[in-house]
Amino acid sequence: MAAKYFSVKLLKVKKASVVSFDISALYNRIMTNSALATQIAAAEVTLAIQDTKLGALIAAQAPLNRLRKGDYFANLVRSIISQQVSVAASRAILARVQAATGLEPKRILALNPEELRALGLSRPKAGYISDLAEHFVREPGIFDHLERLADDEVITELTRIKGIGAWTAQMFLMFTLGRLDIFAPDDVGLQRAITRLYGLKEVPSRTQLEALAEAWRPYRTVASWHLWESLTHEPYHTT
Repeated sequence: MAAKYFSVKLLKVKKASVVSFDISALYNRIMTNSALATQIAAAEVTLAIQDTKLGALIAAQAPLNRLRKGDYFANLVRSIISQQVSVAASRAILARVQAATGLEPKRILALNPEELRALGLSRPKAGYISDLAEHFVREPGIFDHLERLADDEVITELTRIKGIGAWTAQMFLMFTLGRLDIFAPDDVGLQRAITRLYGLKEVPSRTQLEALAEAWRPYRTVASWHLWESLTHEPYHTT
């Protein structure tokens, strides 16, 4: 179960940070939620202590749980559809594909490439999703062992499938397996959110992004959830 990865401890700090938000409200989340939400809230408190700008952002948002329950196939299809397109376009295409196929492997294979393209998929993505569906039809439990693997091993396993690269594998780790310490430096949304949150004049390099995210270990996934969430609202300002 994904929930087992949310075993968290508050990190000790040598001295209290100066914060511009009410951290007690974050502590209250720990006390008032379900088991999984409580564990995520504990990670949020730790992030707020480690990075006060991020902490202010977290405190301004509602508690988040971005885990997607459901089958592996459907979640991988969602990620493939989301590759290199806007959130709005991804949602529109996904809605059409889901309505036509229920995101079920056999129903996807029942459609020819042109029918898949008519749903809004590019030719390569139609091929990737059909190929993935063939894998799941031949071996329905093809990825059942992934929960037992380390993060890097999961990425290695997934990227053997055509159309699944590092970003798609990282999204699977973050949203489906619930791995807490994943960061996707090539994600455009995260790049935008980080640039805005820290008041940067330009998007940091990949190396700079990875260095910045080191401060969020071991909860880079939870930090990423909140950064993505910030893009759905009015620009967030810090002082």
